Amino acid sequence: MLRRCSLITAGILAAGLGSAIVIYCTAGEQPENPFAEYENSKRFLNAVERMGGKTSVLANDMGNWFSRLWQGQQLAFTIAVITLVVAAVYYFIASGLEMEAGEKELR
Repeated sequence: MLRRCSLITAGILAAGLGSAIVIYCTAGEQPENPFAEYENSKRFLNAVERMGGKTSVLANDMGNWFSRLWQGQQLAFTIAVITLVVAAVYYFIASGLEMEAGEKELR
């Protein structure tokens, strides 16, 4: 039973990390943001803060960071991290359930 869990985990890792490697090798650099200079200016930050407060400035920064995760070579790292998390969660949940099922069979 644990062998099947290990094989599925290895399959998840192989597919996810393989995809990340392919994306990293084929992706170009992130495109330049034409509004980057304006968005980093004090005038823009002041306008955003006046409209929504400091929370809006923070939300804008978080939105820009999150959108950069899904472009270019950064996407490969994002997929690799998600793959590692999914494989670890699957392995620990599945191996725990299989061990619990094995203990019930022994009783």
